Amino acid sequence: MYATETKVKGRKGVAGEEEKMEEERPVSDMEYCSAKDAWEKLRIRIKWTDPPISGDASTCMMSPLTIKLCIECEKPIILRNFSAFVWTSVYHQEAKTTVNKPSDKIVTLSSTRTIVVEDCEQFFKPLQDNPKGIYREIELKYKEDSRKWDETGLTTYEFSTVVFPTSFGEYRLTYNVKYIRPDNVKVMVWANEFQDDCRLLVNDPDPGNEWMKEISFSQMTQNMFLGNYKSILAAEDLGFDAVLNFDPETEMEADSVLSANITRAFQAMEVGTGSAFELPPEKIQDLVKWLWNVYPKYQKILIGDRDGISHAGSAMTSYIFANNPNLTFEEAYRYVSSRRFIYCHKGLKEILMESYPRD
Repeated sequence: MYATETKVKGRKGVAGEEEKMEEERPVSDMEYCSAKDAWEKLRIRIKWTDPPISGDASTCMMSPLTIKLCIECEKPIILRNFSAFVWTSVYHQEAKTTVNKPSDKIVTLSSTRTIVVEDCEQFFKPLQDNPKGIYREIELKYKEDSRKWDETGLTTYEFSTVVFPTSFGEYRLTYNVKYIRPDNVKVMVWANEFQDDCRLLVNDPDPGNEWMKEISFSQMTQNMFLGNYKSILAAEDLGFDAVLNFDPETEMEADSVLSANITRAFQAMEVGTGSAFELPPEKIQDLVKWLWNVYPKYQKILIGDRDGISHAGSAMTSYIFANNPNLTFEEAYRYVSSRRFIYCHKGLKEILMESYPRD
């Protein structure tokens, strides 16, 4: 049925930890806890899933994880009445299929500075990512033209989505489908029996992933950019005159390739890689002050880490939030993530709200 425990290396991961375990558990008027029961009574069942249930699967942090589910029905269904989900606590970002186009809406950064913010519907939607590692549903979208049927009339439909795990560790996941009967009764069907889940192992990032295989950087404000370690090492050739680096391995190499013409700062966050680790509040406050001070002094500033999306992403989100008292955390995060795929660390919202309170 649904999972009840997760384990992340270096952290406790047992049921009852903090508020961690789950958002509101999915409920329905009628619930079937196995494909066998559902087929016998409804003639509908989850035929297969990927990753498989029950079984084992593995992936790497920040590598795309495709999640699929196939529904089998004795008769064709009305798709608008059906929805499919995976239920898991995997720290993740959902794949973004579009990039927001900036509008002319201006948000005041200070009396003399401005940033551009997206004025679009997506900007104000609730975050669909999972930076807290709590159990929640991820909706799987119907795969167009996936409907198939055999000579007996049995019909299948496929649903899928893509997420990027943002923290290593061992997790569990399972699946359910929901539909509304003609009499408006809500029905939920789980893929398998209680705790008969897929065990998913998320490993360290693949050094060949799309964020680390070549120079990659993205503009955030008029003179601030987020980038990966290769952009840090090429900062001088790329025209940067100031660099804030979070990656210790890159820092050692940068000593030999970057000249004294570039102003450099190195900040060790002293926490592991991945969104499951909370950043120290005092470090965040120091970063915001440093970025504020260098903003007017340099033409092109690079904030970078190994992949340009983790510590760097949290740092830029913190800077935008701290200096825009009219923005919510979600709006500051969307501002940054609409320009570069990033993830924020666990507890960042709470730390920023306490450090830079809103009226």
